[in-house]
Amino acid sequence: MKNGLPPKWIEHYEAGVSPTLEYPTITLSEVLHQTTEKYPQNTAFVFADHHWTYQEFNELVSRLANALLGLGLTPGDRVGIYLPNCPQFIIGYYGILRSGGAVVPINPLLTGDDLSFIIKDSGQRIVITCTDLLPALEAVADDDLKIIVSPLQGLLSPESTVPTTANRFSLEKLLYEAPQTDPKVKIDHQTIANLQYTGGTTGRSKGAILTHANLIANSLQFIEWFKNAYQEGEGRFLGVIPFFHIYGLTTSMIAPIMSASSIILHSRFDINEIMQSINKYRPNLFMGVPSMYAAIAMRENQEYDLSSIRACVSGSAPLPPAIQEQFQKVTGGKLVEGYGLSEASPIVTVNPIYGKVKTGSIGVPLSDTKIRIVDPENGEDITEPGPVGELWVKGPQVMQGYWNNPEETELVLTDGWLHTGDLVQMDKDGYLYVADRLKDMIIMGGEKIYPREVEDFLYTHPAVKEVAVIGIPHPLRGEVPKAFVVLKEGAEATAQEIRRYCIAHLSRFKVPKVQIIEALPRNSVGKILRRLLREEEF
Repeated sequence: MKNGLPPKWIEHYEAGVSPTLEYPTITLSEVLHQTTEKYPQNTAFVFADHHWTYQEFNELVSRLANALLGLGLTPGDRVGIYLPNCPQFIIGYYGILRSGGAVVPINPLLTGDDLSFIIKDSGQRIVITCTDLLPALEAVADDDLKIIVSPLQGLLSPESTVPTTANRFSLEKLLYEAPQTDPKVKIDHQTIANLQYTGGTTGRSKGAILTHANLIANSLQFIEWFKNAYQEGEGRFLGVIPFFHIYGLTTSMIAPIMSASSIILHSRFDINEIMQSINKYRPNLFMGVPSMYAAIAMRENQEYDLSSIRACVSGSAPLPPAIQEQFQKVTGGKLVEGYGLSEASPIVTVNPIYGKVKTGSIGVPLSDTKIRIVDPENGEDITEPGPVGELWVKGPQVMQGYWNNPEETELVLTDGWLHTGDLVQMDKDGYLYVADRLKDMIIMGGEKIYPREVEDFLYTHPAVKEVAVIGIPHPLRGEVPKAFVVLKEGAEATAQEIRRYCIAHLSRFKVPKVQIIEALPRNSVGKILRRLLREEEF
């Protein structure tokens, strides 16, 4: 079925959630103007106990846009943001867009060759950063790169300027010397807004091209999905998921601004700071990853009031059912699992917030999102529930391609269909379940083993806190599964005991080798870095 599976899941949409939406042909900068006109005195964001209204935010964005144009930026130029979550990130993002530029969010943990590659590959002329990260940036910057710097804790005060040199500029000095009127640069909604660097099938990371239209579409899909959880102008988002990652950018920055919500900013996830923040600022929405929800759910002696939380979506990694249940118990809010990827802005599927939630499922496709499940061996569509195939996605949120990389673009886009590289299966109700990454599937002597299936089973062992399964080389079978297991605090179990547990319940060919380790390697948004586990084995 080349047009996608019939949308049988629509019957599970919550009351009032529409399967089809209208998408305005405007830019993200214009969206901010609209929000400001309707709610000028609403708090846009909070950081270190300081509040900025939408009117103040919008004026700072225009000031930065004018300053960037004064530095020689021309429409279409790429500008990097090398920052953690902070006011400078949000103002920088919208200021770049208002000046006609395209934003390149950069993970502040990147240094050296990784940092240099993104700057050079995207052709950045300007980068916005903070004093703490300036040395890492200067170590890879050439003489032509203009760097705008701000003290992270300076709170954009006119007194918080840093010294200016030939190619080094104080963000605060630029802001307060520039006019606060919109420069009115003509920008089309199909213009590139964001180059989101992400991993891929081969080699270096690639810049997924996301337009204003892509990001607005996905944010509106998100807002529609949450329409029974909060109303326009009343959202209070806990903004701790990193904005340099597309998941945080769309769900905890762009969508809140579109709905005139307040963003409670945190530069890092510190459990004590987060608990105090929830208690003080009463956020009702919190997008995060399983490790964040686990830290809150498992915290003993709950002395904070967490009852403000209404709805949360977990992404980037599988959500263990025990964490989901305990988090909902301690907060009284709803926590559901969703799925997305950078190339789709990122959200593709989510469980209904107040509808039918299926444990272990990534839910159902959002409004206007078509899917296909394709057999990776013969390329034929799978139309019946049950069999595993690669998920293909089509919708207004799907990227335009990879920046200056037509070969990789051709590998993942076919007539607008995005090949996700993820193996899924669908049940009779249309709910989707991730079996694994296509590249992570283990083939042992002709038998297919999905690491996710083995991991889900191992989570049933009472001593297992976390687990990751990979394929390791075998001289006769090609590959065999190996499980890296982290035990719960205070639990005792040997690798042999866990392996015997597997033997008693799993098909013999699925039984993994077992190694107990202290912690799984993760990236900054909590995703397990299987690549590092493989490197130890190869």
